[in-house]
Amino acid sequence: MRIFFAAAVAALVASYFTWHYAEEMVGAVVLIEDFLSLRLHHNAGVAFGIRLPGGAQTLLIHLALVLVFILAIRSDRDLLQDTGYGLILGGALANIIDRAPDGLVTDYFSVGAFPIFNVPDVCITIGVLFIVFTGLRKGGLKE
Repeated sequence: MRIFFAAAVAALVASYFTWHYAEEMVGAVVLIEDFLSLRLHHNAGVAFGIRLPGGAQTLLIHLALVLVFILAIRSDRDLLQDTGYGLILGGALANIIDRAPDGLVTDYFSVGAFPIFNVPDVCITIGVLFIVFTGLRKGGLKE
């Protein structure tokens, strides 16, 4: 369980520092021409900028966070799986904290035509991949 909390704290800390840098940016920072740049964007929606009506968005975000925490507690003690749950929890908490003052999440990674995203989104995605990989490795998706 320690790795779970360590991963969550690491995701929160990384998110804080990148968020702070992004808020201070003036204009786009091109890293790879026409492909990768840092560009400040404030997102009122959830994944891919999808906006849900009224309080449904906040309710679903918080329910998902509680579900992830319950699944993490009930999971096997597997290093990769615990890390995955920690990354998801830390990334989700970072986005909730970012959203709290004004209802907006600060996004800043721009990759090609893909929607702009942030470090917490990366943490959540990697966490999900770790959990899926663990399930596949343990034969959890057999036919």
